[in-house]
Order: sequence, then C-alpha cells, then structure tokens
Amino acid sequence: MDHRNVSKIRVSVLCLAAALAGCSSSESDQVSVQSKLISSCSNSARMALEGWHLNQLPEAYVRQTLQSMQGNVERAASEIEALRDVDTAQREMLARSVTDIVNLLRQAQSQVAHGDHDTVQTTLHLKDAIEGLSLTSGVKRST
Repeated sequence: MDHRNVSKIRVSVLCLAAALAGCSSSESDQVSVQSKLISSCSNSARMALEGWHLNQLPEAYVRQTLQSMQGNVERAASEIEALRDVDTAQREMLARSVTDIVNLLRQAQSQVAHGDHDTVQTTLHLKDAIEGLSLTSGVKRST
C-alpha cells in the first residue's frame, strides 16, 4: 500500500471520528470522543516520526503527516474547550495535556525540517504525553 492510500484511509477514519463526535449525547461523551481523536492523531504522528528516525519514510510524507495531525489535535482541543458543562479543572488539565502534545508535534516538525533523524527523545516524550492525556481524560489507551 502506498503512502497516498494510507493518507486517504487516515483522513477517512478522522472524518468518521468527527462525525461520531457530533452524534454523542453528552458533553462527557464529547470529551471522550475528542480525547480519543487526539490520542489517535498523536499516535499517527508518533509512528510517522518513528519511521523518519529509521529512514523508512520520506521527509515530505512525515512533514505532511505531522502538520495534518497537529491541525486535527488543535481542532479537537477547541471542541473540548468549547464544552462549558465540563468541570473547569478537568478542562484545564486536558488543555495542559494537549498543549504538551502540540508543543511536541511542533518540535518534531522542526526536527524533520532540519533533517534531524535523531527523534527518539521526542517520540518517547510524545508517547508519555499521550498516556498523560489518557489519564487526564479518563479514556483508556487503545494502542
């Protein structure tokens, strides 16, 4: 399967997740759906970064994946921030977790842009941030 097909599949999955988010009945369901979406996108970015580290994926593909996943994470975070019936403390903790993820995605993009294949630390920090998001949101890890 070539990279274009993988990208199309990812976009389809993300669109399905976004559609399902709109069907959720409560704001806690919305938090759960958006947190899962953030986790999924972050894991996709992490896998692309691992492929970059191992010289298995081209720079353009990794750069595009990181940018796309960061945008998806930021949109999902905005959805969570817009939920007013969610406990303020929980929303703030989620916001901090998402900020950590976004900052790591920016760092990863910078590394790729500079041709830096030594991304092990960034990948590990991203994995930790994803796990932190899962703990904060109460959503069990799926990967």
